[in-house]
Amino acid sequence: MTLARTAAAAAVLALGFSVAPLTGAVAAPPTDAPCAKQQAQLDKAQAKLESLTAKLAAKKEAIAAAKAEVKASDTAQEKRNAKAAVATAKEKKQHVQKAKKFQQQRVEHAQKRLDKCLAAQPAAPAPAA
Repeated sequence: MTLARTAAAAAVLALGFSVAPLTGAVAAPPTDAPCAKQQAQLDKAQAKLESLTAKLAAKKEAIAAAKAEVKASDTAQEKRNAKAAVATAKEKKQHVQKAKKFQQQRVEHAQKRLDKCLAAQPAAPAPAA
């Protein structure tokens, strides 16, 4: 039974390697599409913005957890350590917040470039019926 599976897996892999160059050429985005570069830049910028938004939410949760730790601390040493953790978490949040602000500007500029490119493209003729 194991020999049959191994042979089948080898056959599938061999077929996959022989077909892979053909599918790779088809899967690539067309480079002659109008404004493809601008659309790719916009997509990349939006993905990064979503990532930064998620990071910012995580940093806000970390601050809330650190503040709860300050309230729950019993000794003065624990309280100092917890306050230091709050300060560190706030600094990290500021860093991510600033990065998010700049990424929002990048998205806006990428959108403007795409709009400008699309406006420069001639209108496509209507398909004949």
